[in-house]
Amino acid sequence: MFDLSTLNPPQRQAVETIRGPVLILAGAGTGKTRVITHRIAFLLRKGVAPGNVLAVTFTNKAAREMQERVRKLLPPTRNAERGSRNRDDRPTICTFHSLCVRILRQHIEKLGYKRNFVIYDESEQLGAIKKILANISSKGEKTDPAAVLAMLSKFKNGGERAKVFGDPNVHALAEHVAKRYESALHACNAVDFDDLILLPTILFEHSAP
Repeated sequence: MFDLSTLNPPQRQAVETIRGPVLILAGAGTGKTRVITHRIAFLLRKGVAPGNVLAVTFTNKAAREMQERVRKLLPPTRNAERGSRNRDDRPTICTFHSLCVRILRQHIEKLGYKRNFVIYDESEQLGAIKKILANISSKGEKTDPAAVLAMLSKFKNGGERAKVFGDPNVHALAEHVAKRYESALHACNAVDFDDLILLPTILFEHSAP
């Protein structure tokens, strides 16, 4: 049930402010999710199209909770009454990674991938790393693929500015492995979880006016 009287004055102000940005800073358990879900419901009740409303969070659990809270705050739609579900009837509430997958499914071809790309899990990533190490390691040299994968993830996410990559040899190795790893995944029309965030960022940068 949608009832703004259940909110305190600052919460209600945050919900009803629909022009310009709103920043909510509050501690755990103070009602941030409640404010956000009421704000979404308020926007929809004001006539904003559900397709123009996006809420992004970190975990699937949080996304599901927000979806359920918003559903309870809104009157049932005609489609809901018929038992059908139409995406246009609902705002998009999802995780960062889920949102990025949606973006990539529509636009990843601009980066040279096909839309039916696959997302590598950790075991598949390690398999790719092992093949790369087998080709570049000296005989008898043992390198932990998991450690290399962790280093690569840090490097790909801008960690090349970290102190560990200040060593020219370490930086050169990370860059070399990163290029081979990217080529290996690209050849299989695959991306990893880091790419799900990085590739949309590249798309946005290339599309910026």
